[in-house]
Amino acid sequence: MTEIIRIRAFDELDTRTLYALLKLRFDVFILEQESFYPELDDQDQAALHLTALRGEALAGLLRILPTDPVSIGRVAVAGDARGDGLASRMMQAALERIEADWPDRRVKLGAQQHLAAFYARFGFERSSDVYGDGGIPHIDMVRAAGGAVGEASNANG
Repeated sequence: MTEIIRIRAFDELDTRTLYALLKLRFDVFILEQESFYPELDDQDQAALHLTALRGEALAGLLRILPTDPVSIGRVAVAGDARGDGLASRMMQAALERIEADWPDRRVKLGAQQHLAAFYARFGFERSSDVYGDGGIPHIDMVRAAGGAVGEASNANG
């Protein structure tokens, strides 16, 4: 199934979209992954929010913080939308937007350790030792400014 991917500022999100976004993050990170952390961290207001809709349902999301380096976080895909490359298409769209808006900035993210190879396909390199975040092993990863946006042909993310 195809999806509609949009990137909007916080103030451009309608209340239904904001509710769906927060609910999906809560469902994936807190309920499914049992990662107890402060989900509402006062960063959303400054972020760009990528949403992937399939029909009326929110299938995936991520946020982009316009810091230096730019930060990608809160990457989540609904359970019934996994396995067909949606996460890859979301990352591709996010990196294209970052390249357009901040071409001279590096991009960073805190990856769940088991997803390091997925992010490496987009040019991210490990930049830290393993650390715990919400009870889940993470590593920091960084992508050079102006990095190639394309990824390997295996797009199962």
